[in-house]
Amino acid sequence: MKDYDIKVRGRNEIDFFGTDNDTIVVPSNVKLDTDRDNADIDIKAGEKAVIGIPNVAEHVELDIMDSKVSIKDLSFEKLEIDAKGNIEITIDNVSGPIDINMVSGQAVLKVPAGYSFRTNREGKNNFIECDIPQDISSGNVIELNGKNSSLKIINK
Repeated sequence: MKDYDIKVRGRNEIDFFGTDNDTIVVPSNVKLDTDRDNADIDIKAGEKAVIGIPNVAEHVELDIMDSKVSIKDLSFEKLEIDAKGNIEITIDNVSGPIDINMVSGQAVLKVPAGYSFRTNREGKNNFIECDIPQDISSGNVIELNGKNSSLKIINK
């Protein structure tokens, strides 16, 4: 698998982790469809889920709303988060660019101490609040896209 499309239906708490043996781990109450190089994972509202995908992925897309997400031990060419409402994302041992796409939403991104990253803001009336020193040469680009949204980046 190379591409992962993960849909979270409604408010949830989701823990994602990278597996070191090229496996996908999903609980029995989560729908999983695979086709060639793509995997679609569908999580129902109100269900706490722990999901594992191979620790090196090309494209991971998360569609979430009013949820808490933890991402650990994962490397990707691109992580795209399409979000609605208020979201909280905690990352640990993660590498690659993160795009957060929101309209009239608020996001909090918790990063580990010493995490190397830089930010980019696109769209209209978006705001990034970050008091953590950035590394302008870092490949870990955290980008906020959309409209009328805010992203606060803090240490966890």
